[in-house]
Amino acid sequence: MSTYTPDEMLVVLGFTVVIDNAGTGSDPDSAWETCTGGSLNIEVADASTGGDQVHQTTPGHKYVDTLVLRGPLTSGRKALCQWITDTVKGQPWKRTVVIKEILKDGSDGKTYTYLDCFPTRYVFPAFSASGTGNLYEEVHIKPIRCELS
Repeated sequence: MSTYTPDEMLVVLGFTVVIDNAGTGSDPDSAWETCTGGSLNIEVADASTGGDQVHQTTPGHKYVDTLVLRGPLTSGRKALCQWITDTVKGQPWKRTVVIKEILKDGSDGKTYTYLDCFPTRYVFPAFSASGTGNLYEEVHIKPIRCELS
């Protein structure tokens, strides 16, 4: 059994998000605070074949969970705004979303590429007249395929 110090386990400092083919403002966005979801799931298909009823388990339908990005509202999310506008207007709406880890030393970590994505939900920040903190927005994105590099 290996033992790791907490410093050895915490290698990711942050991440950037890029929305490709979004027109203006497709620069890397590092203001998102959390990203959840995006896992690849493979359903299992069980079958019995032949006279001796040999039991087989094979991979079945594959799908990717919804990505959820949450972070403070910024003026630099032009690509996201354009994407949501295009989707609502019925214009071509499929985009590629690339999430790249930033390691503690500043170098690039793993890259997660989600293909044929579309936004399924946008949660606008709650405004408060007495608030002094950041306004947080949340976007849910449904990817069709993913690649890890």
